[in-house]
Amino acid sequence: MRVAILTASFDPVIGGAETYALNLAEGLTASGHQVLVVTDTPHGMEPGAADPRTRSYGVARLWRYRDRLFDRQKLPWEEMAFSLAGELKEHLDDFRPDVLVSNSLDTAVQAAMIRRSTPGLAWAAAFHEHAPQDEAYGTGRMAVVYGDLRPDAVLAGSQFYAERAREYGPAEAVHVIHHGVPMPEVDARTTAQWRARYGLRDDDLMIACVGRLKARKGMTELIEAFASLTPRERRLRLVIAGTVSSASSEYAERLRSLAGELGCADLVSFDETVVAEQVPALFSAADLVAQPSHEEGLGLAVLEGMAARRPVVTTRVKGINEIVTRDDVAVQVEARDPRELAGAMDRLLGDPGLRKAYAEAGHAHVRENFSLPVMVRRTAEVLGSLREGR
Repeated sequence: MRVAILTASFDPVIGGAETYALNLAEGLTASGHQVLVVTDTPHGMEPGAADPRTRSYGVARLWRYRDRLFDRQKLPWEEMAFSLAGELKEHLDDFRPDVLVSNSLDTAVQAAMIRRSTPGLAWAAAFHEHAPQDEAYGTGRMAVVYGDLRPDAVLAGSQFYAERAREYGPAEAVHVIHHGVPMPEVDARTTAQWRARYGLRDDDLMIACVGRLKARKGMTELIEAFASLTPRERRLRLVIAGTVSSASSEYAERLRSLAGELGCADLVSFDETVVAEQVPALFSAADLVAQPSHEEGLGLAVLEGMAARRPVVTTRVKGINEIVTRDDVAVQVEARDPRELAGAMDRLLGDPGLRKAYAEAGHAHVRENFSLPVMVRRTAEVLGSLREGR
């Protein structure tokens, strides 16, 4: 197949939607399909510059629409709605996809226009927005995309997303395919390099958290819990890796201020430079992974922590509950409760044998139930049936 993936942002930006698109592109390519990712040019990357990574699939990064938005000879309102069309058509006419995969509500609108202008093109839609109903006209957005535009298939990464798709669109179009993650093997030298990156000594204990710097990720409670563990005496360090992409710069500043107020700013590292392919190495360098989200559609970082053979502390919330189906694979606490979070981390940090037990059980659980090859195979089957059907 020739598969075009339309995604609003992409690697090196970190996030669940970006990781899904990255894993799908790499997995489909490894399975013998041709893939083109069409996405935006992220902040900090020069428009038209070569991709920073060598990839086995194509990546087209759009940027010319930005000039159109500020062209005084054009209508700004019209350009906001349709300025991507020209660049999209240029890349897709050249690639000639059999199947188009959109990766969000906004890209689904573009995908619907493309599909209805391209005879024989099939369209599958994946969604990662956690609470679009809270946005302006949010329920209207979902009703239009799921119900009026009607993708040929909805690729639901969890029951959470499947239930929402069935509420607003035809149930027969929904396919539940849990997101999968790679099972990395990180060598000791790489692990040592990552620990050195944050100035850790051999006897330091590192807690890692990965995610966009936004309130629903529970990082405020994580810093409060960390500060209560007497980290200086116990040689504890906390690394929070993520960016403010589609998140909140105010929240990010609040996190930094909170660490200062609690007297542990020098023990908390905020790393906005980590890219998706580096997350396994970062987690492998940690002694404990903490992902205390208030809400999740699934929780890819939880899966990545387990895949890296690290004990994980996370929360009892819908989405993550689809991952942690047994008590021995991860420790769950109530969301928004820094005291319970601190207690769970304290118990694991003080017991190396317990950490190892959770790490091994979690790793086996991901390998058996959330592996990337299974996700890619099942997705390819759905995309293949769409192509044949059209």
